[in-house]
Amino acid sequence: MLVGGEPHLPYQRPPLSKKFLAGEQTLERGLIKSDSFYEQNRIELRLGARAQSLDCSRSRLTLTDGSTLEYDALLLATGSEPRRLNAPGSDLAGIFYLRTADEVDAIRAHCKPGAKLIVVGGGYIGLEVAATCRKLGLEVHVLEMADRVMNRVVAPVVSDFYATEHAMHGVPIHCNTTVSAFVGDTRVRAVQCADGSSF
Repeated sequence: MLVGGEPHLPYQRPPLSKKFLAGEQTLERGLIKSDSFYEQNRIELRLGARAQSLDCSRSRLTLTDGSTLEYDALLLATGSEPRRLNAPGSDLAGIFYLRTADEVDAIRAHCKPGAKLIVVGGGYIGLEVAATCRKLGLEVHVLEMADRVMNRVVAPVVSDFYATEHAMHGVPIHCNTTVSAFVGDTRVRAVQCADGSSF
């Protein structure tokens, strides 16, 4: 049995911030296996419900839909979650996180030529979203709190290469820039930073 919190069959995540966001690839093309694979291999799918609690002494898993599952063996493959910003205004409409196909669909609905997008975070996913949205005609700025993009995973020369490449395509990257608040009434209209700048 495979339990998954999303309503979709398991899919590859790397294309989400690139071809899927750009509308160049469907979710079906990114599926890891077709539904017939799971049927043929007697893998029962429990999609749309997440694991909520685990009772190891009784070998029992409780799902968010209230059902319980008993097991002989259990593999926890939780993946990761984006770090949520805890800044004033972070609950305003118009702020998106990217991990799932449904989140990409929500972002894509706002990708209109001329629209303004602020990407918070200059890691791989943030830079891929920035590049994709720039190609779609959005005005994009990247805010990165470290002194360079992809600071934790690449050498400075690689960071410089990507920052230069983005700048050549009209995406300014603002390093050493920490978000302090999101401003708006019911929807975000600006991002304020600790250095007093606002976007």
